[in-house]
Amino acid sequence: MIPKVKIAVITLNYNSAGHTLRCVRSILKYATERSNFVIIVVDNASTSHDRQQLKILSADEAMLVCSDKNLGFSGGMMLGMQHVEAEYYFFLNNDCELRDDALSTLSHFMELNKDAALCGGSMVDINGQPRSSFNYFPSLASEIFGNGILRLLRPGRYTRRHRIYTQPIQVDVVSGAAMFVRGTALRQLHGLDTGYFLYCEEEDFAWRAGKVGWKAYLVPQTVISHIGGASSSDVSLRAALQREYYISFFRYLHLHHGSIYTAVFRLLTSVKVLRRALSGKVGFDLVGFILRGAPQKESLRYRQ
Repeated sequence: MIPKVKIAVITLNYNSAGHTLRCVRSILKYATERSNFVIIVVDNASTSHDRQQLKILSADEAMLVCSDKNLGFSGGMMLGMQHVEAEYYFFLNNDCELRDDALSTLSHFMELNKDAALCGGSMVDINGQPRSSFNYFPSLASEIFGNGILRLLRPGRYTRRHRIYTQPIQVDVVSGAAMFVRGTALRQLHGLDTGYFLYCEEEDFAWRAGKVGWKAYLVPQTVISHIGGASSSDVSLRAALQREYYISFFRYLHLHHGSIYTAVFRLLTSVKVLRRALSGKVGFDLVGFILRGAPQKESLRYRQ
C-alpha cells in the first residue's frame, strides 16, 4: 500500500550527500507538524561511498529511494512521487535549506488559494542575500526587446524579479529549486515531463498548468536558502551543463511554441552566445551546438 500524507518533500541526491543531509535536517528542524509530512530522498546513482553516507538517516527521518541510473531532475522526482500519495508535493533541491516552517506556510497558502497549482518562497543565497525567486516565461518579445522595455509597456505582466516582496504575488513560474505543487494539479497534468533531464522542468509544468486555468504564486512569508550548483561544481561538467540547458530550453520552446518560433529563437540565441564567446566567457563550440539545434542525443542522459 502506498502511504497517504498531506505533504511529501522530495529531494534528489547526486554525489552530494553532505548537502542532502543538511537539507533534510533543516526540514526536520523547522517543521512543527511532524505527522503531516514525509521526506523522500532519491539517490540518482551516486557513487557507493556517497550513497552510504545517506544511510545514517533513520526511517523516521526520511525514506531513501535508490536508482541504478541518473534519472535527472524530473525523472528522479517522479520516482520519489511513486512511493507516496500526497495532497502537496514539495520538490526541493538538496542544496536548499529551510529557514522557517515553510511546509506549514506554503500548504496554508495553497489551502486558501484553490486556483494555485504551485507556489514557492523567497530565495536567499548562503550569505542571506536575496536571490531571484521567480521567472517569466521565455518569449521572443523579451529576447528582442528585453524585460525592462516590456515592463514599461506592461508593468503588471513583468513584475520586478529582484524586488523584496512582503505579500504573495502571482508569477509565471517559481524557482524549480523549491517548488511546492498541488497534488491534484500534478496528477491532472501527469506529473513533471521526464523528457527533460535537467533544466526547464518548472517552466514546462507552469506553462501546462496555466493552459488549463491553474496559477503560480510567490509566497514571500517563507524564506529558503539556496546555495546553487551543489551537484555541478566539477569544472569539467560546466560546458556539458551549458549544453544541457539549451537542449532543455529549445525542447520547451518547440513543444509549446512550434518549430518556426524555436528556429527564430535559436538564431537570436546563437548571436547572443557568439558575443559571449568573443569576450571569452564561453567556448565557440557552444555557438555551433546551438546552431545545430542542441540535439537531444547529446544530452548527459545518454552518457551513463
